[in-house]
Amino acid sequence: MTIEFLIRLVLRDIPRAAIGAIILVAIAINFVNIVGRYVFLTPLPWAEEVLSFIIIWAVALGASAVTYDRRHLSMDLFSGAFPPLLRRVLDVVSVAIIIGFSGFTCVQAWHIVAIMARNGQVSITAGIPMTIPYSAFVAGFGMITLAAVAEATRRWFGRRAEPAPDPRL
Repeated sequence: MTIEFLIRLVLRDIPRAAIGAIILVAIAINFVNIVGRYVFLTPLPWAEEVLSFIIIWAVALGASAVTYDRRHLSMDLFSGAFPPLLRRVLDVVSVAIIIGFSGFTCVQAWHIVAIMARNGQVSITAGIPMTIPYSAFVAGFGMITLAAVAEATRRWFGRRAEPAPDPRL
């Protein structure tokens, strides 16, 4: 088991599996809520709030996998015509921006989670501590930062174990 395998497992494969599990849980909650609402005339009052929170987690985890695979949106209409050195410089700048923005956002989200924890704030309907949904931003942007570093390091300095995805897909 190589370090590259472990990094790929943590930053891409586990998040993908977690997203699948989250979607299944969301479908189950939604189904139970529909049956409760239209068959028994008693919907689950907390269902929509919990669905919102778990979808936030799914998106936050998915962003890591997208970043690791370099499948995020990129503006490369003209960059194919640039000289190789300029493309390399733009690539370095792009990775630096992703790392800087995501790292900064992760730290700021951590401060917000700390404030929520100090205040003991809970959600209105389900009574879920607000640290749980807000922690998705800490985890998501932290993992985006790590995924950008890992992917750039693999691409720039490492041996590629698998072909790079086509960024246009």
